[in-house]
Amino acid sequence: MALDVNDVDKHLKLLFGQHEDSYQEAWVKILEHHAQTIHEIEPIAKKVRNRAVRQYLHRKYREISLHRPLGKSGDCTFTLESILPASSTSENVDAKDSDENDNAKLYGTIVDFLIEEYLRQKNENLGLKKRELELKAERIGLRREWLKFKRDRFESWKKLMEDKGKQKEDLLRLHVQLQREKLKFRKQRLLAKRR
Repeated sequence: MALDVNDVDKHLKLLFGQHEDSYQEAWVKILEHHAQTIHEIEPIAKKVRNRAVRQYLHRKYREISLHRPLGKSGDCTFTLESILPASSTSENVDAKDSDENDNAKLYGTIVDFLIEEYLRQKNENLGLKKRELELKAERIGLRREWLKFKRDRFESWKKLMEDKGKQKEDLLRLHVQLQREKLKFRKQRLLAKRR
């Protein structure tokens, strides 16, 4: 059964609406494939529509992403547009090959930039790690000095306490000796009085 042109036209208008370019491209593809039924038209038309949607989203994302700041939370000062050469951002819709070349150049430039950023960040991180290790070594050295000072202070305090203890012992011994001599003297005095 041959297709009616009006049925095909209605079906395509339902799928594409006001998008004339995709509508015309779908007609061309249908004629190239010699589709005989609506079921054969459906996958062809959907393929054309999906490609058109992908191209639209790609262009839209490209426009948005070129001006959006890069980095965490958009805190960096550069955008894709600022790192790309001027020729990469201009769109050439005339030929498919030149569009693919532009895309390849664009992605190549983005990849080069991201690799440079990665290497720069890596070097910066290595520098920070080195500084962190230096600070850690310095902190360990200060801690060692503090512990040495604490130990010296404790040992001098211990020696002082031992010296004080010896002095107390000597004073107590002298006091006991003095008391004994007093007792001895009193005893001798009492004996001298009795005689």
